[in-house]
Amino acid sequence: MVRPIIIASVMVFAAPALAQVSEPLPRFEALEQQQQMAEQREFDNLEANRQRDLTRSALPNSGVSEAERALRGLQYDRAREQRLLELDRDRQRIQRERGLASAALLNARVPPNSSLVVTDPERYILPPAPPGKYYARVEGRFVLVDETSQLVTSILPIQPTDPTADVPAGPRSLPDNGLPLRRISPTSASVVRDFRALSLPAPPSGQYYATIGGQIVLVDSRTELAVKVIGPG
Repeated sequence: MVRPIIIASVMVFAAPALAQVSEPLPRFEALEQQQQMAEQREFDNLEANRQRDLTRSALPNSGVSEAERALRGLQYDRAREQRLLELDRDRQRIQRERGLASAALLNARVPPNSSLVVTDPERYILPPAPPGKYYARVEGRFVLVDETSQLVTSILPIQPTDPTADVPAGPRSLPDNGLPLRRISPTSASVVRDFRALSLPAPPSGQYYATIGGQIVLVDSRTELAVKVIGPG
């Protein structure tokens, strides 16, 4: 009989701790940036391989027919779109998780002796806490906690002066789509005729500017394919 009583006592006293906010894990912004750069590099390499493959197949006596060149282009497009879809799904999942975490803040338990409690509100330009309440910093947000119940009662709006080091990592932006895929003829209406009007330097020999999809690109006059993104157009 003694053992069941002891177990029941442990469960009763341990139950409130389950709702208590845990200490935040450290966030490594440099690691997030490295991952973002790695994803962009993946797309840049895929586009570079596509351009190299199409350029080689366009050479005289390459033995590659127009149908084969078109098929290779479609394969590259399919690989890029599939990877973009995977990254977008991951981005949506992270966004949903952050939304659920924010919704769970209300009624979370923050004891007054927790390291999450804000002991110097003036440091963060916060007004004095209302009577019977105290501030805490949870999941990158300032919250008000009731002294009696020790539960979060409200979440403060985000201010420009709020710290950012403890803000949970959000979904990373998708990598750029890369260079336009289609050919851009020198006679196309997309070709920039007056580059000086756009404050652009003279294009390198054998190249010309064009505006495609809201961006200015350099086009190789021999292959009529974009080789470099200059900037927004």
